[in-house]
Amino acid sequence: MNFEVRRFYTKGIMNVFSAFTNTMQKGIIAIVGTTGVGKSDLGIQLAKTLQGEIINGDSMQVYKGLDIITNKIPLNERENIPHHLIDFLEPHQEYRVTDFTKDALQIIDDIHNRHKIPIIVGGTNYYIQSLLWKNSLINIDDREISNIEDKEILNAEPKIVYERLQEVDPVMASKWHWNDTRRVRRSLQVYLETGKPHSEWIKQQNLPEIKASSLRFPRTCIFWLYSDLEVLDHRLDARINRMIESGLFEEINYLRKNVRTGEIHTPFGDKDFTHGIWQAIGYKEFEPYLTAIEESNDASYLNGLKQHGLESMKAATHRYARTQVRWIRNKLLYKCQQDSLNNKCDGHSGDIIIYLLDATSLETWNQEVRDKAIAIAKEFLANGTGPDPSSVNSRAKELLKSKKDKDDFEILDKWTKYQCDICTIFNDNIPVIVNGDSERNQHLKSKKHKSNLKLKKQFDENCDGQFPSWFKKKRNAD
Repeated sequence: MNFEVRRFYTKGIMNVFSAFTNTMQKGIIAIVGTTGVGKSDLGIQLAKTLQGEIINGDSMQVYKGLDIITNKIPLNERENIPHHLIDFLEPHQEYRVTDFTKDALQIIDDIHNRHKIPIIVGGTNYYIQSLLWKNSLINIDDREISNIEDKEILNAEPKIVYERLQEVDPVMASKWHWNDTRRVRRSLQVYLETGKPHSEWIKQQNLPEIKASSLRFPRTCIFWLYSDLEVLDHRLDARINRMIESGLFEEINYLRKNVRTGEIHTPFGDKDFTHGIWQAIGYKEFEPYLTAIEESNDASYLNGLKQHGLESMKAATHRYARTQVRWIRNKLLYKCQQDSLNNKCDGHSGDIIIYLLDATSLETWNQEVRDKAIAIAKEFLANGTGPDPSSVNSRAKELLKSKKDKDDFEILDKWTKYQCDICTIFNDNIPVIVNGDSERNQHLKSKKHKSNLKLKKQFDENCDGQFPSWFKKKRNAD
C-alpha cells in the first residue's frame, strides 16, 4: 500500500465518531458480490461502526423460515443490528422487484429521518440496481389484469404465451427462449398492463436525457466484495456440506409436504422452478432424490441420486457466482461509471462510486475488507470523496475496468437468437438456444459443444448418423 493510501486509511479509522455523525450527509451504502463472499458479515461490521441499519437485498431471504436453503445470517450473529425486508414472506408468495423497490424506499426514508445509515446487503443485483436508479423499472400498475382473456393467456402453456408475445413484441420474443417462462410472461404482462411493448419501455429508459439524471441518492457508495473464483468454489462447496449437516433436506421436505397437503399453494405448479422460493439453489437439485426416497428402498440407487444432487447443487452455485460477477462488471459497474461521466466526475469523486475489496483470503479479512470499508465509508459519507478506487488493492485496477455487455438492452433491435443444431441433437431434440453473437461465440468455443461436435462426427462416420443402442441407454441413464 502506497503512502497516500495508507495515510488515508489511518486518517479514516482515527476519525472521532461524534465528529463524523455531525458532518455526515444523507447517503446510502450498498454491498454486492457473489454468494458466499461475506457480504452479510461486512454489513454487520459497517452497521456497528456507522450507526447503520441493514436492508436485505436478496430475493430468496425475504421468505419466512427456510434459513438454511436461503443462507440467512443467523439471529445470534446479527449483533442486534436491525435487519429489514428479511424473513417476512410466505413461501407461496411472489415478491417482485417492484415490490422490493417500493418497500426499500420507504425504509430508507425512515432510516434517514432517524439519522442512521441504510446499508443494502444482497446478492440479487437487479434489486440493488433498480433501487439505486430511478429508471431501472417499468412503471406499471400493481392491480390485477381485469381482462379475462389476458389472464387466461398469461396462465396458459409456455408456448401459447410465447406465441402471443411474438405477436405484440417480436423484439423481446427474439430475446427470450420460449421456455423461459418467467421472462416471457413478464414481457407479455408489461404489454398487457401498459399497452406498450416491453422493448419500447427499455429503449425509452436508455435515452440520454433520462439516463443523465436517474440516480436516486445524492451519495451512494458501493462495495464490491470479490474473491478469486477458484478459491471461492472450495469455500462454497464447504458451505453446502455444512448446509446439509444443518438440515437442508428437512427444509426441502417441509416445502414438499406442505405443497402436497395444500398448505402452500404454487401458482404455476411445484415443478416450475422459475418463481418465488422454488428458484433457490438446492430445491430442484435434490427434488429427484427426495421423490425417490418415497418410492424406493434401493440404497445404492438412492445414494447415487443423492450424490448427483450434491454435485448439481455445487455446480449450480459455482455458475451462479460467475453470473453475479458478470452482472456486476457488465451492468452495475458500467452504469456507475457512466453516471460519473454524465456528472462530469473525475472517476473517484461524485455522487456514486464503487470500490472493489479483496475478500479472497479470510486471514486478511480485517485489513483488506473491514478496515478499508469503514475508512472509505466514513470519508465518502462525510465529504463525498474517497481514494482512487484503482489504488485500494492490486485486483481493483484490472477488475474495475467495466466490460459492457455487447448484447445490452440498448441494442435490442439488433439482437439475434440462434439454435445450435448439433447440441440440440444431444439434448433429446429439445432446442438449445443462445442469444446474441457474444453468447453464440462463447457456446461454439465451449467444451460441451466441441464434445457434441466430435460425437456427431463419429456417428456420421461409423453409424450412418444413427445413435447406437449403447448411447441411447447411456443418455437415458444420465
